Amino acid sequence: MKHEIYLYGMVTKTNGFLLRGDFPRADHYCEVKQRYTLPGGETGTAAIVLAALGCSVKVDGNYLGRYTKDLTLDFYEKIGVDVSALTYEAEYDGMDEFVMVDSTTRTNFSTFAAFHADYWERGLCRWNTPNEKDIRTAKVAGLDAFFGKESTLAAEYCHKNNVPYVTIDERPDNAVVKNASIVAVSTEFIRDHMPEYYTENERAGKVKLIKRFGEFTNALIILTGGGGTTYYGRGGEVHEINAYKVNVVSTLGAGDTFKAGCVYALLHGYDDERTVRFASALAAVACTRFPLGLNPPTIGEVERLMANEI
Repeated sequence: MKHEIYLYGMVTKTNGFLLRGDFPRADHYCEVKQRYTLPGGETGTAAIVLAALGCSVKVDGNYLGRYTKDLTLDFYEKIGVDVSALTYEAEYDGMDEFVMVDSTTRTNFSTFAAFHADYWERGLCRWNTPNEKDIRTAKVAGLDAFFGKESTLAAEYCHKNNVPYVTIDERPDNAVVKNASIVAVSTEFIRDHMPEYYTENERAGKVKLIKRFGEFTNALIILTGGGGTTYYGRGGEVHEINAYKVNVVSTLGAGDTFKAGCVYALLHGYDDERTVRFASALAAVACTRFPLGLNPPTIGEVERLMANEI
């Protein structure tokens, strides 16, 4: 199967629970309004969104396990995403996450720390080595930088074969960032991993961070702001746009959808401003529904939002 887009990264089984009301305090009760179990993760969700936008996509990344294999393979077969590269390990449970969502927050329960500790502390790797041919035959790529030397290798293959790529949520000096075309970084990542740039003066901190990225890469740097201001730039220049206003139902998958928007923009040769506006609008539309996996945004919805028609 030919593919325009190669995605390398995390694919999970996501059990999403939309709450009726706000997330409860400890020892209190909250009603569940809706629940679904669907593929998710940074790469898994991006693949769904890009397929809905009419793109041909091939996915590689972490292993499937006994609790994730059937759901993942069946779902992607139905929407035409190529997941033939994924590896199944019968004695492994797979990446299973439980996400509680209200209209403004999402709280994730899973075993991501243990998954990565297996690699960094015990040398147990449960993700594939990227296949150079799969990368070489794509037009663009989206890479999660979370898989150690294998993520670095994927970036090297992209650079070697002149395949431009998007990456997300990494520090400026990460090897995957160096030759990227677009780097998108969430406020949550800055808060948790680069707190020196997470300041009371949000603009000052983010301007400083974009300039810091410029010391390591010529990529378009986008610092997403959720419902607030998004800052972007390259080569020391910094610009900003405000979030699109929508009626938010769920933010689950919004960041992954923003990543998908960057990949789509790269595929279609958008300039920097249109890239940021398109990805922002795509993510905004994604926030208006639950579950995202069964009702991803359409191009028409995104274009109408960008034109301020909805």
